[in-house]
Amino acid sequence: MHKVFIFSCALLALLAGSSFGQLDVSGKLTPSAMVRVSDGSLIDLPFRLGNLNLNYSLGDFELRTTSSIETRWQNPEFSVDMFELREAYLIWYPSFGELKLGKMIHAWGAADGNNPTDNLSPYDFYYMFMTGTARKLGTLSASLKLYAGDFQLELVGIPQFVENRIPYDEPDFPIKIELPPNAEVTLPENEFEFGGRLQYAMGLGDLSLSYFKGHDRLLSALGLKVDLAPGNPPVLTLKPELGYRATQVVGLDGVLFPGNWTVRGEFAYFQTQTDAGNLEATLFQTEANYLQSVLQLEYAFSNGLQLMGQLISTDNGDINTTMEPDSTFNLIPAQMRISLAPPAFQSGMGTPFALIADRVMVISSMIDLFDNSLELQGMLMANLEETGYMTNLSASYSLIEGLDLSAALAYFSGADEPGNSFKQLEDFSNVTLGLTYSF
Repeated sequence: MHKVFIFSCALLALLAGSSFGQLDVSGKLTPSAMVRVSDGSLIDLPFRLGNLNLNYSLGDFELRTTSSIETRWQNPEFSVDMFELREAYLIWYPSFGELKLGKMIHAWGAADGNNPTDNLSPYDFYYMFMTGTARKLGTLSASLKLYAGDFQLELVGIPQFVENRIPYDEPDFPIKIELPPNAEVTLPENEFEFGGRLQYAMGLGDLSLSYFKGHDRLLSALGLKVDLAPGNPPVLTLKPELGYRATQVVGLDGVLFPGNWTVRGEFAYFQTQTDAGNLEATLFQTEANYLQSVLQLEYAFSNGLQLMGQLISTDNGDINTTMEPDSTFNLIPAQMRISLAPPAFQSGMGTPFALIADRVMVISSMIDLFDNSLELQGMLMANLEETGYMTNLSASYSLIEGLDLSAALAYFSGADEPGNSFKQLEDFSNVTLGLTYSF
């Protein structure tokens, strides 16, 4: 990937040296540190030290690149792997619309931050508590937008499958995610994914209908393989087979602006099934459907205060999982077969907060003070099915033009219920301090 980064920078430098077109350079330096509330210890997770945007435009064409530097505070490894080319794509603006080609991050949906209809680009779970494209990964893809009056049609093709970036065996990550011992991962045989979104601009807002056919971004159990090694007695090894289910998504989203109010809504219907291909193993065949939704209400006061409320829900429909034993299944001792039932169903696409709770309410506020020099934000997230909540308070102050100082407190609390995700997050309660220099 670093070769692509160097090539893009060299190309933009060459273009900038020519007498044609316009080159725009911008970026940020964003050093930050996160410490635990409980004992003041450093939470050693990757963070982006900065990013650089290079955009070159010439007539109806534009080349955009976004790169970043990622590191850690403890035992940082200074190498080319720190540099990530997050996006690098070419845009053509014909009279009928817009065509994009390259590595890019796609964003669908109308709600803020939690979008069940937004499934084209995978998530980076290291940044799951951030918002917008900051927590997403770019993929090689093509996008075509067509304009006709009040209608806009977008078609997207993704030739190569890219999964979510998951922090496996990461001690400081709040949710412990581990691969089973001896697990083998199978990628989809047909990686090509595609989608389309039709948007209609009304007098009071927008309404969109979307469709996406692809694969889950999270692993699920495909089956179980049995290996029998020679010995006295023979050595029996069970190898879980993991992969990515094939999933189709039909989405509906919209936004309305009645007066000082803003109403947003999203509904996504998922149909998913096991995509085991030619896997030779005892298979766990799953066919399921589920619905994710977000309802959001905002109000803007005359003094600049903004209030927002969200209701995020996941409702499982029909879930059918069966086990299809292969010829080696009989090698497993009978007393072990009882514990080999297919694992519980888990959605592999949609908003990441579905992993924490099926029904969540979010209330947040924001206000700018002192001629926009000070920004204050507050947020409360409550689990409506278990006793658990998250509070977040943050402030950002502009020291001088282009230089901001920020501080944030995130606090988690949950009841002592089996499997309560907010209880597991309590040790992740943290204070984050950071500087942002924009240029």
